[in-house]
Amino acid sequence: MPVDKSKPLALADTLHDLALIRASDVDLSTLIPDGNTNVTEDTGVLKSVELSHEFVAETRAALRAYNSGDMQRKNVEIQRAQSQLEELLRGLSP
Repeated sequence: MPVDKSKPLALADTLHDLALIRASDVDLSTLIPDGNTNVTEDTGVLKSVELSHEFVAETRAALRAYNSGDMQRKNVEIQRAQSQLEELLRGLSP
């Protein structure tokens, strides 16, 4: 069956897939975890997940700053100030 690129979930394909699932006698409710299932609350795992989230957030912020051009502008400003200070130092040297 040809896939229509403009519609990611074409009705004909979706209905075909649903018919296959029904015919295969798969109980979809068994694939969904029970709401009463307790998640292991190991403090090491929770801390690791928290650190991972912090790392991702800081990485995204750093990439946003880098891609915005702020770092390059700051670098130019710092180099300009550094060259001015070096000229001032040369002027003060005997």
